[in-house]
Amino acid sequence: MSRRFALASALVALCSVFSSGSAQAAGMTVYCPMSEDDCASVLKAFKDDTGIEAQFVRIGAGEILARIRAEKSNPQAGLWLAGAADNFIQAANEGLLAPHKNAGIDKVDQRYTDKDGRWTPISLSPIVFAYSQAVLDETGAKPPTSWKSFADPAFKQSVALAHPASSGTAYVALASMVQLFGEEPAFELMKTIDENVVQYTRSGVAPSRMVANNEIALAMAYTQDIEAALAQGYPVGYAFPEEGTGFEVNAAAAIANAPEEQSKAAASFLDWVLTEKGQAAIGATFRGPIVPGYKNPEAKIDLSNVKMIDYNFSWAGENRARLLERYENDVRHKADAK
Repeated sequence: MSRRFALASALVALCSVFSSGSAQAAGMTVYCPMSEDDCASVLKAFKDDTGIEAQFVRIGAGEILARIRAEKSNPQAGLWLAGAADNFIQAANEGLLAPHKNAGIDKVDQRYTDKDGRWTPISLSPIVFAYSQAVLDETGAKPPTSWKSFADPAFKQSVALAHPASSGTAYVALASMVQLFGEEPAFELMKTIDENVVQYTRSGVAPSRMVANNEIALAMAYTQDIEAALAQGYPVGYAFPEEGTGFEVNAAAAIANAPEEQSKAAASFLDWVLTEKGQAAIGATFRGPIVPGYKNPEAKIDLSNVKMIDYNFSWAGENRARLLERYENDVRHKADAK
């Protein structure tokens, strides 16, 4: 069954893990920005191993932060599962997350952890460029080699991007360009790229789906989204920028002041996710492991020679609100995302 392109309702029914906004269902409620399939599969593995039930609400990472902030006085969920660490850093700085000393955190490279235990790293995911060779053949354009390729006039009205205010994927791409080129040149580049964008989406997965369906030429995505498309037989081309690429430290966290039973379940999940079974469940979504030693044998993209920038996700988290405000003012309004 597809991890991203199958009907989510069928998998949800199979897993007995329901995507719903209802507060009436039993068990832990989870806010999750991954695909419907991936949210369901990870929580099913958690239930199979621990017996703890969970339901999830699938919304973008930026929207999760906004919802947790709005519900601060009366939390409706116990766990935030997945999203770039910069989102979690911002949430932690606002007092929205409950610290937890994870049982397996000593196995993780300390560069990818929060010293106060306010969030738990669960995977690593580089940004990759996705392209449709069929669309490129129609236009005569060449595959992307650089972040600057997205500004090439050859891709006029042939690029789809997610909006960084609602998508963790898009914000990591934004922060990567700022760290690579400097803030002023990066924003000038993004304004030029904007001239080629036919659609901004709320979800980071949506642009790669458009590439897979040959609706557009170019998109930015995490490697797991392209892995999932390739596993389904979609002819998606992919390339990494010659300047180097940023990456997501994917995280999870307990929500502060959640109901007691939900808080206990969230703590159990955070301990479980760094176990061998937890990392296998995350790996099944094609995300790279955060605990050394696990490798998904089905992965098609070789990350061993990918040039990674020294991506400062702490800086990205601390500057997230400011950069998003500038993006909103200088490049594209959040209301334009669909």
